Amino acid sequence: MRIRPQVWCLLLLPAAGSTACQQPSAADPVAAATAPADDYRVPTRPVHTYSILAVDKETGEIGVAAQSHWFSVGSRVIWAEAGVGAVVTQSYSRTAYGPELLADIKAGKDPAEALAARIALDTGADVRQVGVIDLHGGIGAFSGKRCIAEVAQYQGDGFLVIGNILANDEVVQAMADAFIHSQGPLAERLVAAMDAANSAGGDLRGRQSAALKVVSGEATDQPSEGVVVDIRVDDHHRPMAELARLLRIHRAYKLANLGDEAVAQNDIETATLYYQQAEELYPEQVELSYWRGYALLKAGFEEEALRIFQHVFAEEPAWVEMAPRLMAADHLPKDEALLARIAALAPRAEAPPVPMANQVRIERDIRKLAGFGTRHTLSDTADPERGIGAARRWLADELRRISDRHHGGRLQVALESFQIPAGRRIPDGVELANVVATLPGTDPDRLLVISGHYDSRASDPMDARSDAPGANDDASGVAAVMEAARLLGGLKPQATVVFLAVAGEEQGLLGARAQAEKWKAEGKLVEAMITMDIVGGSRGSSGKHEPWRLRAFSEGVPTAGPKVVGSDNDAPSRQLARYFARVGEEALPGFDISMVFRQDRYLRGGDHKAFNDNGWAAIRLTEPHENYSQQHQDVRVEEGLAYGDLADFVDFGYVGRVTTVVATTLHELALAPAAPTQVSMDTSGLTPSTTLRWEPSEGAAGYAVLYRRSHEPTWSYRRVVGDEPQVTLEGKSKDDWLFAVEAFGPDGHRSLPVYPSPRF
Repeated sequence: MRIRPQVWCLLLLPAAGSTACQQPSAADPVAAATAPADDYRVPTRPVHTYSILAVDKETGEIGVAAQSHWFSVGSRVIWAEAGVGAVVTQSYSRTAYGPELLADIKAGKDPAEALAARIALDTGADVRQVGVIDLHGGIGAFSGKRCIAEVAQYQGDGFLVIGNILANDEVVQAMADAFIHSQGPLAERLVAAMDAANSAGGDLRGRQSAALKVVSGEATDQPSEGVVVDIRVDDHHRPMAELARLLRIHRAYKLANLGDEAVAQNDIETATLYYQQAEELYPEQVELSYWRGYALLKAGFEEEALRIFQHVFAEEPAWVEMAPRLMAADHLPKDEALLARIAALAPRAEAPPVPMANQVRIERDIRKLAGFGTRHTLSDTADPERGIGAARRWLADELRRISDRHHGGRLQVALESFQIPAGRRIPDGVELANVVATLPGTDPDRLLVISGHYDSRASDPMDARSDAPGANDDASGVAAVMEAARLLGGLKPQATVVFLAVAGEEQGLLGARAQAEKWKAEGKLVEAMITMDIVGGSRGSSGKHEPWRLRAFSEGVPTAGPKVVGSDNDAPSRQLARYFARVGEEALPGFDISMVFRQDRYLRGGDHKAFNDNGWAAIRLTEPHENYSQQHQDVRVEEGLAYGDLADFVDFGYVGRVTTVVATTLHELALAPAAPTQVSMDTSGLTPSTTLRWEPSEGAAGYAVLYRRSHEPTWSYRRVVGDEPQVTLEGKSKDDWLFAVEAFGPDGHRSLPVYPSPRF
């Protein structure tokens, strides 16, 4: 591989500034060199990076860390052996330097002398950058004159910082300063130095991978032994943050291992302490909680152990199987009564709550709706076979059949009419009707709504006569609503569920707006609204077709209602989008729900906007690649291209997948208690912890706190916090984390999460 013509930089001596650079000549002596038998040829894999090597004079540990905008820096750049030293080989790395230099040091050679001897044999030395440190802090460093600027190295007391393609000449100094002034174990000090590099600019190209290795200062019989920490992040948009997270988890499991050893010695008090410390470091991993409960159970604290087990089983039901296995292996005394008490804590096992959608029924419904010719809002309402009137009568009749066949007549179907005054797309005004099928819940005023719009249009939005089959836009969404109503047959919800088909969408969201305003006037609370608009999964105008991906649009700053303070990414609609993505992807593995953090597409609008305008959580679902020759088009063929929204262009299996995930989400929400209200976060003082409070939810069996870093799009962690309406999260600073609170019912069904308001 020829080196790209960039810049050649001369060797920098320790603590020196950058040297002047010269332009390359046309010749490339390194690439042209003949590789000698001992394999010193120039490698074909450049790993430009920056690194730090160090020894801890108190513990004797030897450590090395690196970061690069290159895949898997840890597999090639860093080397360390207990009781010997550490090596980095970067720029155009030669991996053999790692074992060779470690062998030289083990043989008693000085690091600088050993490195100089190896470099003298390397015909590719001009593009190498190598650092080495021994157990006593002896250092060798080399930067070839053709390494790419900025090239720098800094030698301190017991440490070396070295890098190339740095963003600026301040990076290595920032690393050195951070290492010198940081405290704690060597691994954490190395991470602090690498974080400082990022803050100073880091790698000019960005970041991709990172690695950390720390070994004992005591020699071992095998090079693979004596490893204290060995963590690699091969590909990540924030590799050092991920590496720091993995280091935290590493510490947690080390404590858990100490707990295991204490249990083996029957020192239950010490084991409990270790497990608790591990759990505090890694609270999102329920296994650590389980072993703390196990240690308490062994120590005789049965009630406390059972409370921990209940929280564990709520997160991971499979753990209920662990106790009988522990008893069978004599890790717990055989106690059938205790085993029964533990088993009773498990969530009730049940079949998947919602079956897969029926593609045949969906196709039938879409073709039936497309067969009405046009469903334009201003089309004929009296014709029995054509126009919007015929379509809405069929919809109402079909939903009544669904009520009888699947709901025992409990689904209440009605045509709700609204007189719409004259406007831009309705010059003479119009009476439109929404088809509303209501499944009553124990709370009649708390509504969960899924919708599609059953009107359609041709190229001219005022053309109420031409064929406008509207198969994808939006017979697909309406068919999904109808099939969801079938799939949820027999559901006895807490919230009232509404299956809604609206008119007037193409004329300005008229039906949705009228329905939302009616419910608002009646004092209803629409807790969640999901509209399915263009979910036919067609091949897009770009030619792309992704039949296993769905877009979910949600607004950020709320259009109406209370404003979100402290995050512009945590409006109620965003919480609904996250909830839908979580439930949907669990219900249908492999189905990718892509959250789009904007209210809708440019130049377009959906019925969810009318609900957002009334202060309610509402999202829009649509296929990933739209075909504009098949939307809002007269049915025709021009130059061999078929125009028009025809049923033959619809992917009915895709509509079925959308229906399945929507119905599953609706099922979960409908059986969950109402979301907590008056959720607040105490911001009255400066503390390293966070206190949350909320009003209880009727029927809630407990509450959980969701949390994530402020830059993350989705909730990363969930912690069950019991049944009290407040919690203090020790060590979780409100300055660094975002939080939400959810309620869950006796069967584990989870409410929407609620973002807290600051309380001063």
